Amino acid sequence: MTFNVKYYEKGLPTLCICAMLTLLFLSCGCTQMPASPTSTPAAETAVVTVTQPDSSHILITYPGSPRTDKLVELEISVTDSTGMVTTQSMGSRMATTPVRYGGTQSISGSFNGKDRVYITGYFLDGSQKPILDTTI
Repeated sequence: MTFNVKYYEKGLPTLCICAMLTLLFLSCGCTQMPASPTSTPAAETAVVTVTQPDSSHILITYPGSPRTDKLVELEISVTDSTGMVTTQSMGSRMATTPVRYGGTQSISGSFNGKDRVYITGYFLDGSQKPILDTTI
């Protein structure tokens, strides 16, 4: 068995270049880490906190968050155990300044049983999104 050296020498550089390009493409891959379950919004710190100091008050606190720095209004709806709905706002959709960090809103009523708190956030760009839906 004999090899023609001229063809072998001409094919070797091409083969080496192809092999190097293949290795380069394979090594580039994805540089971003895959999303982990802990990066979901539910696992992040709460945008608002809800407490019930007594059976006639529910206190909403907005500590502030970098992901809500353009938040202009929090619309808070509380449905008590009898089905009565109370709606109040912190901030205003017509405002051009964000809701103040550390702001609180107290809602008065008869909160003896399970009460639902639903909060919608309105942002400077006109968008809105649910911020909290919980029962206390």
